[in-house]
Amino acid sequence: MAEKDWCQEAIDLRQLRRDIATGQAVSEARFGEDLVKYAKADPAGLDRLIAEADRKCDETSGKVARRRYAIGVRHRPY
Repeated sequence: MAEKDWCQEAIDLRQLRRDIATGQAVSEARFGEDLVKYAKADPAGLDRLIAEADRKCDETSGKVARRRYAIGVRHRPY
């Protein structure tokens, strides 16, 4: 069984989020004269899936994500 490509999974999830945000992932159903449009999405859940796929992509590709960023010291002449 082939291992899942997490980098491609992250790309696909971002495309899905873009489709939902732009309205391209809307489903339509017609019943005679009636038209129903709906799209079910969980943006927070989708963001969690994207973050998980990014993390696993970084782990499998050998990249280490920076967790903290320090503020640099600057010389300020007064």
